[in-house]
Amino acid sequence: MSIRYYYLVLSQIDIFENQVLEEILRERANYYYSKGKNRDFWILVSPSFLKADNLLENIKKTNFYNQNKKNISPNSNKDYYGCIISLDKEFILWLQLRLGYFENLNQVIEKEFVSDGINGFFDYNPNLNSHCFISPLDNKINQLNPEIISKKYIKTLELYNLIS
Repeated sequence: MSIRYYYLVLSQIDIFENQVLEEILRERANYYYSKGKNRDFWILVSPSFLKADNLLENIKKTNFYNQNKKNISPNSNKDYYGCIISLDKEFILWLQLRLGYFENLNQVIEKEFVSDGINGFFDYNPNLNSHCFISPLDNKINQLNPEIISKKYIKTLELYNLIS
C-alpha cells in the first residue's frame, strides 16, 4: 500500500525567515496538539527525496530556481532547499494560496513569471525495497544555508569588528 505525500519546495531562507509561514506552521502545530491529532506535516531541511527520480535536475529548469539561485546554491557545491511535506493535500493547497505562486513540476510553463516555489506529490510504498523509493522523511544529510546562521549573528560579528 502506498502513501501519497504532497510537498512544497522553497529555499531554506524562505522556510526559516518567512514570518507568515512560521505563524501558520506554529498555529497548525498548536491546533493539532490541542486536539490530540497526529501530525501529518513536516518541515525538511535538505530533503533526501529530491535526489530521487531526477527531481533536482527538473527543479533546476524552473523559474523558481533561476530566480532564487543565489539563495539555493550560493557556492554551487550544495543546494539549500527546504520543504514542507504533508499527507493532507488540502493543507498544501491552502499553504500555496497563502504564500504565493508555486510551479508544478508536472506542468512546465515555457514563459517567465515570478515563482515562490515548487509543488508536487509522489506516492511512497514502504514495502518496496528499491533505492529509488526514498522515504520522504528519511533525511540523512541536513545542510543548512550559511546565510541563515550568519544573519542571526550579524550584530555580534559587527560588535567585535569581525565584519564591517
